Amino acid sequence: MTTFRYIPLQREKSCKFLKQIVYSFVLNIAGVKIFGKSVLAPMAGVADSAFRLMAKQAGASLVFTELASADGLVRKSAKSFRLIGFFPEERPVGVQFFGSDPDVMAEAACRVVEKVKPDFIDLNFGCPAKKVVSTGGGAALLNDLRKMHTILSAVVNATTTPVTAKIRSGWGEEHVIAVKASQVLEQGGACAVTVHARTKAMKFSGQADWEIIREVKKAVSIPVIGNGDIVSPEDGKRMLDETDCDLIMIGRGALGKPWIFNRINHFLETGERVDDPSYSERIEICLRHYQLALKIIGEDQTVREMRKHIGWYLKGMPGSCQVRQDIFLIVDSDEVIHRLQEYRDQLEKNAH
Repeated sequence: MTTFRYIPLQREKSCKFLKQIVYSFVLNIAGVKIFGKSVLAPMAGVADSAFRLMAKQAGASLVFTELASADGLVRKSAKSFRLIGFFPEERPVGVQFFGSDPDVMAEAACRVVEKVKPDFIDLNFGCPAKKVVSTGGGAALLNDLRKMHTILSAVVNATTTPVTAKIRSGWGEEHVIAVKASQVLEQGGACAVTVHARTKAMKFSGQADWEIIREVKKAVSIPVIGNGDIVSPEDGKRMLDETDCDLIMIGRGALGKPWIFNRINHFLETGERVDDPSYSERIEICLRHYQLALKIIGEDQTVREMRKHIGWYLKGMPGSCQVRQDIFLIVDSDEVIHRLQEYRDQLEKNAH
């Protein structure tokens, strides 16, 4: 199992786009206080510790780890435990995993609590990925609410750590069961439910149906987290207003834009917009993310894993296509950093 080393984030250079504000919004979920309204989604292959720390510094109220396999956790797989490792600065944090066997899920929960002591255990009942669904986990359980209840109850009874769950609206257009599923989860002991307002069949395409989130909120008494199509502060406020959900979850809207949490928080608190960072500032934030990843996972993995993040940070910037192509071929972190700094300097020169 990978040991996470402490990183003194408070000593890093401050950035106005990566700064939390004083919140008037406070939600208590099973004794855990959530300050603010915006939550980072548990994106597989993306929301690693470095990215979660960036989101947290930018004002994310709650973060979730990448999706891990309950079977892997029970087998003590090093890869599975790397996925759920986190730093104290990330709290409150939920560890998310999937599976289809109630006993295995319960044992996985016990191992997670023993090893990392998260604030929440989050059960995934919505992942549409074939490798997850084919095992009977993730969105497959939307077709078997009785088994979903059995799994949840087994996990709730196995640990005192609060248990949450994430679902989709249903399996397909003709099988939208988010309301019933949420009621089943509440009855089984879930302390909150996240609803991604898309069906399994939609995956990540089409438009999320926020009306489903509103219906779930009316049907249960536990907190509801709304997820789907939030890419701006206005989107966040509109979801809160239209659905009455308790928190909003941002996934793809945060890719290359961790400052979205700061922008949403400020807009909700004051009604005022915070402009996006300038091109130069975006590169500075990207470099900050890169240096953080280097500290956590080392050079080889950072060079590989950060390529996609760099692509998202630079998306839409003038001349960025060539920069992304260059960086994709670089295998030395110092060269990557130098190329980004060179690009930043060129943009600043052109601006003047």
